[in-house]
Amino acid sequence: MEMNRRDFLRGMGAAGAGMMVFNQTSGLFAQNANPAATPANSNINVALIGAGTQGRILAECIRKIPGINFKAICDIWEYNRNYTAKRIKAYTKKTVNAYIDYKEMLEKEPDLDAVVIATPDCYHAEHTIACLKAGKHVYCEKEMSHKLELAAEMVKTANETGKLLQIGHQRRSNPVYQYAYKMIHEDKMCGRLTALYGQWNRTPEDLLAWPAGKEVPEDILKQYGYDNMEQFKNWRWFKKYSGGPIADLGSHQIDIFSWFLNAEPYAVTAFGGADYFPNREWYEDVTVMYDYKTTFDGKPGSARSYYQVLNTSGWQEYYERFAGDRGTINLSENPKNCFYIPGSNVEIPKWMEGIEQMTLGGGVQAIPLIPALKNRGDDYKAVMEDFEQKQGHHLHLENFFAAVAKNDKKMLNCPGEIGYDTCVTVLSVIPAVEKGGLKIR
Repeated sequence: MEMNRRDFLRGMGAAGAGMMVFNQTSGLFAQNANPAATPANSNINVALIGAGTQGRILAECIRKIPGINFKAICDIWEYNRNYTAKRIKAYTKKTVNAYIDYKEMLEKEPDLDAVVIATPDCYHAEHTIACLKAGKHVYCEKEMSHKLELAAEMVKTANETGKLLQIGHQRRSNPVYQYAYKMIHEDKMCGRLTALYGQWNRTPEDLLAWPAGKEVPEDILKQYGYDNMEQFKNWRWFKKYSGGPIADLGSHQIDIFSWFLNAEPYAVTAFGGADYFPNREWYEDVTVMYDYKTTFDGKPGSARSYYQVLNTSGWQEYYERFAGDRGTINLSENPKNCFYIPGSNVEIPKWMEGIEQMTLGGGVQAIPLIPALKNRGDDYKAVMEDFEQKQGHHLHLENFFAAVAKNDKKMLNCPGEIGYDTCVTVLSVIPAVEKGGLKIR
């Protein structure tokens, strides 16, 4: 089954009246010509909305970044609020104000410069738009939204308010990925890319539990749209709150396909199963094929990407592979899975010479990327050594706060417009799975 981007936009209800509010003469997401000026400063006041598992990861990164004042935390679960507030205070020696209602937080914390949002996908648009309208810059976790029209409204609001919006596709701030992009497009070490592959595989896991006696009160759960604690803790598995594993996990890697190809896919074929786990709504396993129109050395061409997300097998975990007619680059947030395989009779560059190679399956020899990049020059070495000391989200947050300090949208590695394009590509998988492909029996 194939679905082009126009058909998908129409199917999601985003190509009609909802999209007509954008400036049609200067692009879908025309930037406000006169954004509100924010003076650069080295003391940025920040709040976090959503202090669950991902919020805690971001909080740990934020508190390590110089010049950032962690002012407030908001979460509807007292357990999350207390845990994160106490941990931040233990490191910073400063009290962090804790709120259950983000509206109260915005009212009582007028000096906030930026807000980091790590709530369930279904709340991203509400929280982002409210913060932007309150005059705050926003870092919002991916997936940008579980509904395309809401993602579009987020970008529209950012441009209307002149505030920055960064989406949490953190691989775009990872120097290994940035240098790999250079290897492909400047050094042309892979030649013309023709086939891309990615996966995120996990062994089967039970639904998440919670500490006994620490439940969110039932009236608060109902107020915020949850039927029970099981839904609250496992929102990624329910259609009301998310786009499922393909959005939660797949969006990171599918985003990289478009980045490295300098193109968005025009067609998608997908299959998925929702028959392994009881009491879960979303597809636990999904396989996807995208088709792209590309350009290499000024000549038109095409490429295909295959992606799978599995929650029934953890074999080989997560990585992305970019294959061309002169070589292949393998990338991952796990540094051990970052390497280059030159094509037959392809001479490797001098900066890769002397690097101890690794043996893959079938005896294939590969050159580890991180030691090779350190060998490329002092600037590369310094960047890679800095990278090795930091968590991936740390670098993406650093990029966001650097852009906030100068109020410069061009500095963002993943502004809302890019997040929106990824949202289109990822959410297109759902109607493609529902169509079920071409029946042959």
